[in-house]
Amino acid sequence: MHDITTFAVPGGPAAAPSGIIAAAGEIWFTAIADAAIGRVREDGTVEVFRDPAGQVRLPANIFPGADGRVWFTSLGTDRLGAIDPAAERPGDTITTYALPAGSRPVALKSAADGRLWFTLRGANAVASADPADPERTLDVHSDPSIAGPGALFVAADGRIRWVNGDTASIGELDPATGSIVEHGPWPGLGSPRAWAETADGRLWLTTREPAGLLSFDPADPGSTVRGAKDPQLVEPGLVEPDGVCVGPDGALWLVDSAADAVVRYDPATGAWSSTGAAPEVSGPFDIKPGADGALWFTNKTGGTVGRIELR
Repeated sequence: MHDITTFAVPGGPAAAPSGIIAAAGEIWFTAIADAAIGRVREDGTVEVFRDPAGQVRLPANIFPGADGRVWFTSLGTDRLGAIDPAAERPGDTITTYALPAGSRPVALKSAADGRLWFTLRGANAVASADPADPERTLDVHSDPSIAGPGALFVAADGRIRWVNGDTASIGELDPATGSIVEHGPWPGLGSPRAWAETADGRLWLTTREPAGLLSFDPADPGSTVRGAKDPQLVEPGLVEPDGVCVGPDGALWLVDSAADAVVRYDPATGAWSSTGAAPEVSGPFDIKPGADGALWFTNKTGGTVGRIELR
């Protein structure tokens, strides 16, 4: 068993808290339906911040940048946004940067060199920018294989990978050469959703239809892929798994938005277990480790942020 504590988000279920990340010693999240960026402070206080200029709508993914700011995608306004977590009034520091019209940015990560990478669902492209001047340094990569790009991941090998939502395949870009390759789709192994990387460098994704996990060695995706045809990677209680991360215990932790569950998978043993139930776990969407040794997740339909204390 694990202890779960929830923190109410201003606006409640109507706010639809979505992306979540640990940054600047606190927990930051997006409230996608409330056009707000929020944080949970060390004392448990929850705050939300809105763009004074009104340029943030449908904030989706969130990630700390190399410049000390917390960055997010604004899916509804074709913009990147940033907020300064160290400011006395963080909301006043929200700044947005225009992307091409109709590009619809979704996922966002920061690479080892500090450059921001993000998927542009509306443009069927992936892009990067220097956080010091995103508009002037924007670099867009297009390819016929990129189709409805969603969840993006910067793995330990430095390559940029993303899920092609329209084709249930994986895209891969080598930043050094700009070359793009597609892996999959793998019929019968499910439609990939969200990413994690275990200590051995193996990449993992949650899948739907069937619900489970998919994994591969990034050095050889084609011959090392495992998925729903491996009974060990399918848990009967899964319905619509979404966010996934590696916990402090080395296990994979995923949230299932339809089953109202937080699920644990141990790659070493193949053992599955679950914790929580509604209302403490209600439509969970994303999950990440915090600096406090706990796991944090968003309850998109429950209007809360949850904390799991491992013991």
